[in-house]
Amino acid sequence: MDDLDGTERERKRPPTLRDVAEVAQVSKQTISRVINNKGEVHPATRKRVLEVIREMGYQPNVFARSLVTNRSSAIGLILPDISQPFYPEIARGVEDKAQAAGYSVFLCNVAGSIERELQSLDRLRGHRTAGLIICNSRLTDEELAKAVEGPSPVVLVNRRLEGVSSTVIWTGYYSGSLLAVNHLISLGRTKIAYLGMAGENRFQTEKLEGYRDGLRQAGLPFQAAQVELAPSTLQGGFQAMQALFEKRIEVDAVCVFNDHMAVGALRFAAVHGLKVPEDVAIIGFGGSEITAMTAPSLSTISVPLYDIGATAVAKLLDLIESGNEGNQQQQVHAQPRLVIRASTSGFESESIA
Repeated sequence: MDDLDGTERERKRPPTLRDVAEVAQVSKQTISRVINNKGEVHPATRKRVLEVIREMGYQPNVFARSLVTNRSSAIGLILPDISQPFYPEIARGVEDKAQAAGYSVFLCNVAGSIERELQSLDRLRGHRTAGLIICNSRLTDEELAKAVEGPSPVVLVNRRLEGVSSTVIWTGYYSGSLLAVNHLISLGRTKIAYLGMAGENRFQTEKLEGYRDGLRQAGLPFQAAQVELAPSTLQGGFQAMQALFEKRIEVDAVCVFNDHMAVGALRFAAVHGLKVPEDVAIIGFGGSEITAMTAPSLSTISVPLYDIGATAVAKLLDLIESGNEGNQQQQVHAQPRLVIRASTSGFESESIA
């Protein structure tokens, strides 16, 4: 192998902070402020520095930076099941916001396993991550409290802890379910069933309460026979719909726990010759992209998933910067919206209420 001369070695060497500072004609401190988005930098100077960084292909040495600051430049994200349509969009919001702030993301998919969730917490602590975002945790209150009260700041998504100071991003499950029932009632539906997720959890409880209260407020009776629980999957939605119709009770509309189950319910209707929405109107929950692609297209309660992820990172970075001192029972509510499509309205054109 031929040796490189000094000029060639210099050309092959990755650009350093000093190189960027020399080309941009500013101090290294100014470059650092631009990269970390801290301190005051004149807009024109910031623009020039960013252009030089792009042209030179400069990459900050995050490992060296963590050694100097004694703080990791990575955050951990724990998701219960990445195969569910609810979570990829949250993860995208987390990753975009984190990268913009100079942080990388360790994503842990625990596939609904409590043991894997505990293992993921241990691994992320071992990596000395700067902070954690935990979505829809299946842990007990005691187990989760240990994580929240640990050395790294934690933001919880869709999980509350009584008596423990924590920052929580909470989806309006109750209000969203109420919105779905009111929409169906506005269309003249009076025999409204509910397909829910089997197993005890707080978001299932809130959705079911919204369904019951929606019926009660409209003067409609709640009947236990109109509720079917199943796994929150495509197959689960099919099975729950099948079990509902095997009871031979009158049903003209169905509120469904999530979009996945709702697609399964649509499939059952297609297989058994039920016209949607003429025979039965169906509405999902979540707002995943698949809802616009079904036949008929699926009305849904849309949750701002991307914004939930981005907001979770913003709150986490605030805690990191404050040394976790701001973790004083903050709650941010993500309000859902009604997206009306053909599965309830009979029209393929989408409208949002």
